[in-house]
Amino acid sequence: MVDALNRARRWLKAPSGRIIDLRPAHVVPDVELGLPDGSIAHVGGLLVDDERRQRHLAADLAVLTVVRRRLLSVTGEQEFSFYRYPDSADELRDYIATKWQHTHLDAVTHRRAGEMMRADPGARLWLREQVAIRTLLPEARS
Repeated sequence: MVDALNRARRWLKAPSGRIIDLRPAHVVPDVELGLPDGSIAHVGGLLVDDERRQRHLAADLAVLTVVRRRLLSVTGEQEFSFYRYPDSADELRDYIATKWQHTHLDAVTHRRAGEMMRADPGARLWLREQVAIRTLLPEARS
């Protein structure tokens, strides 16, 4: 990953070239339920395999390495919530199973989501993932 960031840095055109690092800020997304009164109930988190955790750690370390080597500097950083809105707990489980590798909706959280939705039919289920966006600026050309 460090090599990829270094290559990308060399491809940038001065003076406005930037690298955008957009990826999850936290490894484990949250399953939540928005209630009609405006409150949010935490349903649970997803089960994340070690491979995904290691990929996230490697990406963080790669950015840290290029910053420490003064190849790039972080000139801006923000976090925001990204939401997915399934119509049911089953739809959420199936979406995660189909689209995500190394991350799963466990049976307990799936069951709890279904029970909470049945208990409050006006509630809205969602998956909230914290996402980080960073702007990286080249420091030196070589």
